[in-house]
Amino acid sequence: MSTNFSLSPSNEHFGKFTPQGRFLDVLLKRLGSVPNVWYCDTMNMPHIHNLKKYYTGTLILYCWWDPVRDLLAKHLDDMDLNFIIITPDVEYAGVHAKQTVIGWKKQYGLHLDLISPCRPAKFTQGDRFLCMMRNHKSERIQFLQNLWQKNLLHNHISYLGQANTDDNGRTNRDIESILKPQRFIDSEFTHSLDVDFIKWCKQNLPLQLSNDNTQQATRNTDFYNVGNIDWYDNTDYSIVLETYWAKTQFITEKSFKPIIAQHPFINLGNRTTQLLSSLGFDVFEDVVDTSYDVMSTLDKIQAAPTSKFDIDPKRLALNLMNLCQLRHEAILEQNHLVDRLEDSLTN
Repeated sequence: MSTNFSLSPSNEHFGKFTPQGRFLDVLLKRLGSVPNVWYCDTMNMPHIHNLKKYYTGTLILYCWWDPVRDLLAKHLDDMDLNFIIITPDVEYAGVHAKQTVIGWKKQYGLHLDLISPCRPAKFTQGDRFLCMMRNHKSERIQFLQNLWQKNLLHNHISYLGQANTDDNGRTNRDIESILKPQRFIDSEFTHSLDVDFIKWCKQNLPLQLSNDNTQQATRNTDFYNVGNIDWYDNTDYSIVLETYWAKTQFITEKSFKPIIAQHPFINLGNRTTQLLSSLGFDVFEDVVDTSYDVMSTLDKIQAAPTSKFDIDPKRLALNLMNLCQLRHEAILEQNHLVDRLEDSLTN
């Protein structure tokens, strides 16, 4: 057992100005340190083997960077643990007598605290887009091929295809591992690439945007700023390729970067446009045919939604204001969540 996961000031999230750290702070103020109660997020959760072997009591699992899969429920019979799961996607967590799932969809507003503020992007009109693809996914490399086939690579596009391991646990990928067909655990799609495109990739990847201020010594995946605001100034809208294209309806910091930069966007993922709309965001349905949102992965990619954007900057400012309101509601809702969590612990 590691004190890094204890419900105490020894927890690795203690004192950090992150959603995980702030939620821990609320828990400790209400409950204090509690023996055999553990707290972690999905990215840094102990391995299933260690949970089975070393942990007893109750684990509070906060789903911030990733949703929890129903895979966890399949192991609970072999654990001396109960789980309390805080997640925006309740259904994806599965059902088990030893787990309590508490939904918190408004937590998405807390991205406003993590992503550094910036000035609004300059108002532009046209069809030139910004698309930042950093970590490799089958859907993203297939989307890149589609842009290549349609001669759309003159836009602002990055494809690094890899991530350093020091911060987020992913492994660097060589070009062969990027190009070979594979299926990711959070996907139902395997890419299929043309021979000529594979040759082009070997000659041209990684694609990098000029004056990239997001890459750091310890990682090349940045969660905490929008990137270079000049990229937004020189494009008319963003194409956001979300992490999850199947199984779960979940959005990450990628969706909120153009909102904070006050840039129009098209969002591709598993019904992610519908999710953003349900949270009160303008998804520009008067400009974009959003029927792509419910298409299959390949149809969505082949549709390659591109449009000419001419969006009143006031609408973009209202999207940012909506994010501020969503953050406010998330903070208020935290106390109600802790009420439910406290009740689950005592019962």
